[in-house]
Amino acid sequence: MKKQSRAVTAILWTLVGVLTAAAVFLGVWWFGFIYPDFNAVAVQEARIPGLDSGLSPQGLCVLPDGGPYAFAMSGYIKGEPSRVYLIPEDSVASDVKQVERYVTFTENGKDIKTHFGGVTCSENFMYIASGEKIIRISLEKILGANNGAKVEIDDFFKTGLDGNAFCYLYDGILYAGEFYRAGNYETLPSHHMDVGGKTNHALVYGFILDETRTGGVADMVPAKALSVCDEVQGIAIDESGIYLSCSYGLPASRLKKYENRLGGEADGTIQVDGTDVPLYLFTDRDADLTMPCMSEEICLKGGKLYVLFESMSKQYRWVVHNRISKIVSIETSKLN
Repeated sequence: MKKQSRAVTAILWTLVGVLTAAAVFLGVWWFGFIYPDFNAVAVQEARIPGLDSGLSPQGLCVLPDGGPYAFAMSGYIKGEPSRVYLIPEDSVASDVKQVERYVTFTENGKDIKTHFGGVTCSENFMYIASGEKIIRISLEKILGANNGAKVEIDDFFKTGLDGNAFCYLYDGILYAGEFYRAGNYETLPSHHMDVGGKTNHALVYGFILDETRTGGVADMVPAKALSVCDEVQGIAIDESGIYLSCSYGLPASRLKKYENRLGGEADGTIQVDGTDVPLYLFTDRDADLTMPCMSEEICLKGGKLYVLFESMSKQYRWVVHNRISKIVSIETSKLN
Protein backbone atom coordinates (compact mmCIF):
# COMPACT_ATOMS: atom_id res chain seq x y z
CA MET A 1 0.00 0.00 0.00
CA LYS A 2 2.84 2.34 0.91
CA LYS A 3 4.61 1.54 -2.35
CA GLN A 4 1.42 2.34 -4.27
CA SER A 5 1.04 5.62 -2.34
CA ARG A 6 4.62 6.61 -3.08
CA ALA A 7 4.13 5.78 -6.76
CA VAL A 8 1.01 7.93 -6.92
CA THR A 9 2.84 10.78 -5.17
CA ALA A 10 5.74 10.51 -7.62
CA ILE A 11 3.37 10.58 -10.57
CA LEU A 12 1.58 13.64 -9.16
CA TRP A 13 4.85 15.51 -8.60
CA THR A 14 6.00 14.60 -12.10
CA LEU A 15 2.69 15.86 -13.48
CA VAL A 16 3.04 19.09 -11.48
CA GLY A 17 6.56 19.54 -12.85
CA VAL A 18 5.44 18.99 -16.43
CA LEU A 19 2.48 21.37 -16.06
CA THR A 20 4.68 24.02 -14.43
CA ALA A 21 7.26 23.76 -17.23
CA ALA A 22 4.48 23.94 -19.83
CA ALA A 23 2.95 26.98 -18.11
CA VAL A 24 6.31 28.77 -18.04
CA PHE A 25 6.96 27.95 -21.70
CA LEU A 26 3.50 29.06 -22.79
CA GLY A 27 3.77 32.20 -20.68
CA VAL A 28 7.01 33.20 -22.36
CA TRP A 29 5.59 32.24 -25.76
CA TRP A 30 2.33 34.13 -25.28
CA PHE A 31 3.65 37.32 -23.74
CA GLY A 32 6.56 37.44 -26.12
CA PHE A 33 10.29 37.31 -26.11
CA ILE A 34 12.11 40.49 -25.18
CA TYR A 35 14.11 42.36 -27.82
CA PRO A 36 15.84 45.17 -25.87
CA ASP A 37 18.00 46.43 -28.76
CA PHE A 38 15.03 46.51 -31.14
CA ASN A 39 12.71 48.12 -28.59
CA ALA A 40 15.30 50.80 -27.88
CA VAL A 41 15.28 52.07 -31.47
CA ALA A 42 11.88 51.03 -32.90
CA VAL A 43 9.02 53.54 -33.20
CA GLN A 44 5.45 52.54 -34.08
CA GLU A 45 4.12 54.36 -37.11
CA ALA A 46 1.08 53.73 -39.35
CA ARG A 47 -1.37 50.91 -38.71
CA ILE A 48 -0.95 47.92 -41.01
CA PRO A 49 -4.16 47.80 -43.09
CA GLY A 50 -6.07 44.75 -44.27
CA LEU A 51 -5.46 42.55 -41.23
CA ASP A 52 -9.14 42.10 -40.44
CA SER A 53 -9.69 40.94 -44.03
CA GLY A 54 -7.25 38.07 -43.68
CA LEU A 55 -4.45 39.81 -45.58
CA SER A 56 -0.87 38.60 -45.22
CA PRO A 57 1.28 41.77 -45.53
CA GLN A 58 4.32 41.35 -47.77
CA GLY A 59 5.64 44.49 -49.47
CA LEU A 60 6.12 48.11 -48.44
CA CYS A 61 7.29 51.19 -50.29
CA VAL A 62 7.28 54.96 -50.00
CA LEU A 63 5.04 56.83 -52.43
CA PRO A 64 6.22 60.04 -54.18
CA ASP A 65 6.06 63.20 -52.08
CA GLY A 66 3.22 65.65 -52.50
CA GLY A 67 0.31 63.21 -52.63
CA PRO A 68 -2.22 62.19 -49.97
CA TYR A 69 -0.59 58.80 -49.39
CA ALA A 70 2.66 58.05 -47.61
CA PHE A 71 3.10 54.33 -48.31
CA ALA A 72 1.88 51.52 -50.51
CA MET A 73 1.65 48.02 -49.05
CA SER A 74 1.18 44.78 -50.96
CA GLY A 75 -0.20 41.51 -49.68
CA TYR A 76 -2.23 38.44 -50.50
CA ILE A 77 -5.39 36.71 -49.28
CA LYS A 78 -5.64 33.00 -49.98
CA GLY A 79 -8.06 32.33 -52.83
CA GLU A 80 -8.66 36.01 -53.57
CA PRO A 81 -6.98 38.62 -55.81
CA SER A 82 -3.84 40.07 -54.23
CA ARG A 83 -4.07 43.66 -53.04
CA VAL A 84 -2.14 46.90 -52.70
CA TYR A 85 -3.21 49.24 -49.91
CA LEU A 86 -2.59 52.98 -49.91
CA ILE A 87 -1.68 54.36 -46.48
CA PRO A 88 -2.51 58.07 -45.90
CA GLU A 89 0.11 60.49 -44.63
CA ASP A 90 -2.10 61.48 -41.70
CA SER A 91 -2.40 57.87 -40.49
CA VAL A 92 1.19 57.89 -39.31
CA ALA A 93 1.36 57.58 -35.52
CA SER A 94 -2.44 57.86 -35.33
CA ASP A 95 -4.66 55.70 -33.14
CA VAL A 96 -7.69 56.59 -35.26
CA LYS A 97 -8.59 53.74 -37.59
CA GLN A 98 -8.58 55.01 -41.18
CA VAL A 99 -10.70 53.89 -44.11
CA GLU A 100 -8.57 51.15 -45.61
CA ARG A 101 -8.19 51.92 -49.29
CA TYR A 102 -6.97 49.20 -51.61
CA VAL A 103 -7.01 48.07 -55.22
CA THR A 104 -6.58 44.71 -56.91
CA PHE A 105 -5.11 44.05 -60.35
CA THR A 106 -6.00 42.29 -63.58
CA GLU A 107 -3.98 41.07 -66.54
CA ASN A 108 -5.96 40.86 -69.77
CA GLY A 109 -9.08 41.27 -67.66
CA LYS A 110 -8.32 38.32 -65.35
CA ASP A 111 -7.75 38.72 -61.62
CA ILE A 112 -4.14 38.38 -60.48
CA LYS A 113 -4.01 35.99 -57.52
CA THR A 114 -0.29 35.32 -57.36
CA HIS A 115 1.50 35.68 -54.04
CA PHE A 116 2.42 39.38 -54.18
CA GLY A 117 5.85 39.98 -52.70
CA GLY A 118 7.61 43.33 -52.70
CA VAL A 119 6.38 46.62 -54.08
CA THR A 120 8.32 49.72 -55.12
CA CYS A 121 7.55 52.97 -56.94
CA SER A 122 9.10 55.51 -59.27
CA GLU A 123 7.51 58.91 -59.79
CA ASN A 124 5.13 57.47 -62.39
CA PHE A 125 4.82 53.72 -61.93
CA MET A 126 4.37 51.03 -59.31
CA TYR A 127 6.30 47.76 -59.62
CA ILE A 128 5.18 44.60 -57.82
CA ALA A 129 6.98 41.27 -57.40
CA SER A 130 4.43 38.74 -58.68
CA GLY A 131 5.83 35.24 -59.08
CA GLU A 132 8.30 35.14 -61.97
CA LYS A 133 7.22 38.62 -63.10
CA ILE A 134 7.63 42.20 -62.02
CA ILE A 135 4.33 43.79 -63.02
CA ARG A 136 4.09 47.51 -63.77
CA ILE A 137 1.08 49.79 -63.24
CA SER A 138 0.65 53.53 -63.73
CA LEU A 139 0.50 55.33 -60.38
CA GLU A 140 -2.03 57.72 -61.89
CA LYS A 141 -4.40 54.80 -62.52
CA ILE A 142 -3.92 53.42 -59.01
CA LEU A 143 -4.37 56.74 -57.22
CA GLY A 144 -7.41 57.60 -59.33
CA ALA A 145 -9.18 54.28 -58.80
CA ASN A 146 -12.10 53.79 -56.43
CA ASN A 147 -11.63 51.81 -53.23
CA GLY A 148 -11.67 48.08 -54.04
CA ALA A 149 -11.43 48.68 -57.77
CA LYS A 150 -9.72 46.37 -60.24
CA VAL A 151 -6.87 48.03 -62.11
CA GLU A 152 -5.47 46.58 -65.33
CA ILE A 153 -1.68 46.34 -65.28
CA ASP A 154 0.30 48.13 -67.99
CA ASP A 155 2.86 45.41 -68.64
CA PHE A 156 5.52 43.24 -66.99
CA PHE A 157 8.92 41.68 -67.42
CA LYS A 158 10.40 38.39 -66.25
CA THR A 159 13.55 38.70 -64.17
CA GLY A 160 14.90 35.22 -64.88
CA LEU A 161 14.65 34.30 -61.20
CA ASP A 162 12.36 31.41 -60.25
CA GLY A 163 10.38 33.70 -57.99
CA ASN A 164 10.62 37.35 -56.99
CA ALA A 165 10.19 37.84 -53.27
CA PHE A 166 11.03 41.55 -53.03
CA CYS A 167 11.99 44.58 -55.11
CA TYR A 168 13.44 48.03 -54.55
CA LEU A 169 14.19 51.02 -56.77
CA TYR A 170 17.41 52.93 -56.10
CA ASP A 171 19.51 55.28 -58.22
CA GLY A 172 17.81 54.37 -61.48
CA ILE A 173 18.10 50.62 -60.94
CA LEU A 174 15.25 48.25 -60.10
CA TYR A 175 16.47 45.49 -57.79
CA ALA A 176 14.54 42.21 -57.56
CA GLY A 177 15.54 39.27 -55.41
CA GLU A 178 14.76 35.65 -54.65
CA PHE A 179 14.09 33.94 -51.29
CA TYR A 180 15.97 30.82 -50.23
CA ARG A 181 15.21 28.33 -47.49
CA ALA A 182 16.50 24.78 -47.63
CA GLY A 183 13.86 22.19 -48.40
CA ASN A 184 10.94 24.33 -49.50
CA TYR A 185 12.36 27.43 -51.23
CA GLU A 186 15.31 26.20 -53.26
CA THR A 187 17.32 28.20 -55.79
CA LEU A 188 19.54 27.23 -58.71
CA PRO A 189 22.91 25.70 -57.76
CA SER A 190 24.62 28.39 -59.86
CA HIS A 191 23.28 30.95 -57.37
CA HIS A 192 25.05 29.27 -54.43
CA MET A 193 28.30 31.03 -53.53
CA ASP A 194 30.88 30.91 -50.78
CA VAL A 195 31.06 34.35 -49.18
CA GLY A 196 33.21 34.93 -46.13
CA GLY A 197 33.28 31.25 -45.23
CA LYS A 198 29.51 30.83 -45.47
CA THR A 199 27.30 29.84 -48.39
CA ASN A 200 24.86 32.33 -49.84
CA HIS A 201 22.06 30.67 -51.80
CA ALA A 202 20.21 33.62 -53.35
CA LEU A 203 20.73 36.45 -55.82
CA VAL A 204 19.38 39.94 -56.31
CA TYR A 205 19.35 41.27 -59.88
CA GLY A 206 19.55 44.98 -60.68
CA PHE A 207 17.89 46.18 -63.91
CA ILE A 208 18.47 49.64 -65.38
CA LEU A 209 15.20 51.55 -65.39
CA ASP A 210 13.85 52.85 -68.71
CA GLU A 211 10.16 53.53 -68.41
CA THR A 212 9.77 54.07 -72.15
CA ARG A 213 10.41 50.34 -72.65
CA THR A 214 8.20 47.32 -71.98
CA GLY A 215 8.25 46.44 -68.30
CA GLY A 216 10.04 49.66 -67.46
CA VAL A 217 13.59 48.34 -67.85
CA ALA A 218 16.22 48.93 -70.51
CA ASP A 219 17.28 45.28 -70.85
CA MET A 220 16.02 41.90 -69.68
CA VAL A 221 19.60 41.05 -68.64
CA PRO A 222 20.49 42.64 -65.29
CA ALA A 223 23.23 45.25 -65.04
CA LYS A 224 24.28 44.07 -61.57
CA ALA A 225 23.91 40.96 -59.40
CA LEU A 226 24.21 40.76 -55.61
CA SER A 227 24.86 37.56 -53.67
CA VAL A 228 22.74 37.65 -50.49
CA CYS A 229 22.20 35.45 -47.45
CA ASP A 230 19.31 33.05 -46.91
CA GLU A 231 15.75 34.01 -45.93
CA VAL A 232 15.80 37.58 -47.26
CA GLN A 233 12.30 39.10 -47.26
CA GLY A 234 13.22 42.64 -48.27
CA ILE A 235 16.03 44.94 -49.37
CA ALA A 236 16.47 48.69 -49.04
CA ILE A 237 19.38 50.76 -50.35
CA ASP A 238 20.69 54.27 -49.85
CA GLU A 239 24.11 55.89 -50.08
CA SER A 240 24.97 54.85 -46.52
CA GLY A 241 24.18 51.16 -46.76
CA ILE A 242 22.38 48.08 -48.05
CA TYR A 243 19.77 46.75 -45.62
CA LEU A 244 18.32 43.23 -45.60
CA SER A 245 15.22 42.06 -43.73
CA CYS A 246 15.63 38.33 -43.01
CA SER A 247 13.02 36.03 -41.48
CA TYR A 248 11.05 32.81 -41.77
CA GLY A 249 8.33 31.60 -39.43
CA LEU A 250 8.56 31.93 -35.65
CA PRO A 251 12.32 32.41 -35.02
CA ALA A 252 13.55 35.97 -34.51
CA SER A 253 14.03 38.19 -37.57
CA ARG A 254 17.34 39.85 -38.41
CA LEU A 255 18.01 43.27 -39.88
CA LYS A 256 21.42 43.34 -41.54
CA LYS A 257 23.27 46.38 -42.83
CA TYR A 258 26.23 46.34 -45.23
CA GLU A 259 28.36 49.05 -46.77
CA ASN A 260 27.00 50.22 -50.11
CA ARG A 261 29.74 49.38 -52.62
CA LEU A 262 27.48 49.21 -55.68
CA GLY A 263 29.09 52.29 -57.22
CA GLY A 264 32.52 50.72 -57.06
CA GLU A 265 34.35 47.80 -58.59
CA ALA A 266 32.53 44.46 -58.58
CA ASP A 267 33.95 41.37 -56.87
CA GLY A 268 33.58 39.24 -59.98
CA THR A 269 31.01 38.28 -62.61
CA ILE A 270 28.19 35.80 -63.05
CA GLN A 271 26.77 34.52 -66.33
CA VAL A 272 23.16 35.50 -67.02
CA ASP A 273 21.78 34.51 -70.43
CA GLY A 274 25.31 34.31 -71.82
CA THR A 275 26.31 37.75 -70.51
CA ASP A 276 28.92 38.43 -67.83
CA VAL A 277 27.12 40.48 -65.19
CA PRO A 278 29.08 42.32 -62.45
CA LEU A 279 28.68 40.45 -59.15
CA TYR A 280 28.87 42.03 -55.70
CA LEU A 281 29.59 40.10 -52.51
CA PHE A 282 29.00 41.37 -48.97
CA THR A 283 30.79 39.95 -45.95
CA ASP A 284 31.43 42.29 -43.00
CA ARG A 285 28.20 43.72 -41.62
CA ASP A 286 27.98 47.29 -40.30
CA ALA A 287 24.99 46.32 -38.14
CA ASP A 288 22.96 43.23 -37.24
CA LEU A 289 19.77 43.85 -35.26
CA THR A 290 17.63 41.04 -33.83
CA MET A 291 13.91 41.79 -34.25
CA PRO A 292 10.61 40.02 -33.53
CA CYS A 293 9.60 37.29 -35.93
CA MET A 294 8.08 37.70 -39.39
CA SER A 295 9.69 40.88 -40.64
CA GLU A 296 8.82 41.47 -44.29
CA GLU A 297 9.79 44.19 -46.75
CA ILE A 298 11.58 47.40 -45.77
CA CYS A 299 11.94 50.88 -47.27
CA LEU A 300 13.79 54.12 -46.56
CA LYS A 301 12.64 57.72 -46.23
CA GLY A 302 14.04 60.78 -44.49
CA GLY A 303 16.77 58.97 -42.59
CA LYS A 304 14.39 56.28 -41.33
CA LEU A 305 14.10 52.62 -42.22
CA TYR A 306 10.50 51.37 -42.20
CA VAL A 307 9.86 47.69 -41.42
CA LEU A 308 6.67 45.74 -42.19
CA PHE A 309 5.70 42.68 -40.13
CA GLU A 310 3.36 39.80 -41.00
CA SER A 311 2.87 38.56 -37.42
CA MET A 312 -0.58 40.11 -36.88
CA SER A 313 -2.17 38.43 -39.90
CA LYS A 314 -5.04 36.11 -38.97
CA GLN A 315 -3.24 32.90 -39.84
CA TYR A 316 -0.35 33.62 -37.43
CA ARG A 317 -1.47 36.05 -34.75
CA TRP A 318 -2.30 33.41 -32.10
CA VAL A 319 1.00 31.57 -32.31
CA VAL A 320 3.68 34.26 -32.71
CA HIS A 321 6.03 35.64 -30.08
CA ASN A 322 5.17 39.30 -30.64
CA ARG A 323 2.15 40.52 -32.59
CA ILE A 324 2.98 43.76 -34.39
CA SER A 325 0.06 45.69 -35.87
CA LYS A 326 1.91 48.84 -36.98
CA ILE A 327 4.70 49.64 -39.39
CA VAL A 328 7.86 50.25 -37.38
CA SER A 329 10.49 52.90 -38.12
CA ILE A 330 14.14 52.94 -37.08
CA GLU A 331 16.50 55.88 -37.53
CA THR A 332 19.32 54.61 -39.73
CA SER A 333 21.86 56.55 -37.66
CA LYS A 334 21.04 54.24 -34.74
CA LEU A 335 22.03 51.15 -36.73
CA ASN A 336 25.73 52.02 -36.95
